[in-house]
Amino acid sequence: MNLLAELKRRNVIRMAGLYLVGAWLIVQVGETLLPLYDTPAWVMKTLIALLAMGFVPAVVFSWLY
Repeated sequence: MNLLAELKRRNVIRMAGLYLVGAWLIVQVGETLLPLYDTPAWVMKTLIALLAMGFVPAVVFSWLY
């Protein structure tokens, strides 16, 4: 069995897509709401960095379970 078939079987591709859509939604909400509360620019950068760092563990977790 090749890698792509195994990724599909374990729903890793589906989970990665859902994670990316969810992260995009969180970033869009952050871009809208954070300026209203006069938050510093580093808050948005930190949010994006945390979402990016969470992608790999989420994909690994979906592979394992």
